[in-house]
Amino acid sequence: MQLLKIKMSLCTRREKDQENIIPQSSKGDLQTLKYSSNANRLALGEVGNKVHKNVNIASKVQEKAGEIKPQQVGAIKKKQVPPKKTAVGEVVSKTQNKINVKSKTNGESKKFPVKCPNTFTNIISIDIPVSYSTKQLLDIIDVDTTDNPLHVSHYVQDIYKYLLELEDKFSIEKNFLDKHKSTPHMRTVLVNWLVEVHINFKLLLETLHLTVAIIDRYLQLNKQISGNTLQLVGIAAMWISGKYEDIYILDISDLVYICDNTFSKKQFLQMECDILKRLEFNLGRPLSLQFLRRFNKIAGATFEQHSLGKYILELSLINYDICHVKPSLQAAAACCLAISILNDLLDPSQMWSDLLIHYSTYTFKEIKPLLAVMANAINMADVTKYKSIHTKYSSTNFSKISLNPKLKGPLMKKLIAEFSSTIKK
Repeated sequence: MQLLKIKMSLCTRREKDQENIIPQSSKGDLQTLKYSSNANRLALGEVGNKVHKNVNIASKVQEKAGEIKPQQVGAIKKKQVPPKKTAVGEVVSKTQNKINVKSKTNGESKKFPVKCPNTFTNIISIDIPVSYSTKQLLDIIDVDTTDNPLHVSHYVQDIYKYLLELEDKFSIEKNFLDKHKSTPHMRTVLVNWLVEVHINFKLLLETLHLTVAIIDRYLQLNKQISGNTLQLVGIAAMWISGKYEDIYILDISDLVYICDNTFSKKQFLQMECDILKRLEFNLGRPLSLQFLRRFNKIAGATFEQHSLGKYILELSLINYDICHVKPSLQAAAACCLAISILNDLLDPSQMWSDLLIHYSTYTFKEIKPLLAVMANAINMADVTKYKSIHTKYSSTNFSKISLNPKLKGPLMKKLIAEFSSTIKK
């Protein structure tokens, strides 16, 4: 009995399924659909599971309207269409004058008839003079056109404009350690040691750059810091920077240990509070590293060129003669010098294009004095006893860039000679 019931249910299901199958007709037969007077003519059609046959609407229109003769088709094509309103300089009507415009081809002038409408606006649109600055901007490529939402290309111009304003707001004065208890040499020793701490704890490069920026800004405001407490200032600044930039916070007990228990936890906390109060909790001074990434992207720098740029900027952290220079200007000079050295250019101005001038806001004349100072810093990196940065960039992670033979090339010799001549003066 159960088998009989299953067979009967399958038969009834097969008969119901036949509702969704359209019977195929022979070729050439027209299938017409007859509508009943009581048919439901909804705007969206029948909302059921019924399948209707396709109707050849064009054939029905031809049956009612009759066939269109070839003469009638030609008449329709010849029908005049009123002219549309178009932009200035385009053809708008048949009543036009011909203006001869001369164009030189191989030194000979040829005349081309140009059709223009009888309007005053068209005469204005011919030969409008363009200023020199406008012509220059036409060649500027938009480097921020990207589909990657993480690049925030719609806001990048405003972001970098804001960073340029911030570096003016949080500037560092030249020779800020004059009449100070701490000396430039003490600062050099401190920064060299902080680089080693930074490598030991595997902190971000931004953390190191921000640490030095906080130290310089704090020492500029507090001239009573002596050599005894300078190490405390440095390590407290790195602790603050780690909280600001890094993912993981340094443990205060580790900081006490690396200072050889010279300072207590309470002293660390007090120094942290004093730094933040004096800086009014404004830690967002732009970093030269941020600008370097921007300029290298515009210049199309390679990984090796970018590594050399970072090496130059890190040497600038330890150099007291450069620390007062704006981060954006440091980055522009590092970008120019790195690419010029690795491309064997004797004249760095060759690579400083109009595109880089536009986006960096610096001309080559503005960055040129800094190139010689940076070249001297590179030259002294493997000679001085403070070699932590040179050793760091001799690893394979940075393409052993500090050992590159091109750092002893003709451009470097030329710039070092320029630096020596300025020192003698």
